[in-house]
Amino acid sequence: MCPTAVIALNRAIAISQLEGPERGLLELDSIVDRKRLAAYPFYPAALADLELRAGRRDDACRHFREALALARNPAERQFFEQRLASCM
Repeated sequence: MCPTAVIALNRAIAISQLEGPERGLLELDSIVDRKRLAAYPFYPAALADLELRAGRRDDACRHFREALALARNPAERQFFEQRLASCM
């Protein structure tokens, strides 16, 4: 089995649930091949969620806007629009 950037992303999210948003952000920052996530909308969405949980609304909104710009279908767009609205 080969670990991927998406697996590392999911691991960071799981760790954040257990140890808090700051630890999750550190885990996201330590993903080796983050470039592979550049077009994946759930990477900035994860950043946004953790920033929001950490109380940094402006950063969260910025990342939700990035996720919205990367949305690949109407369902994702609607989800990211709702999340963006929740942090404003």
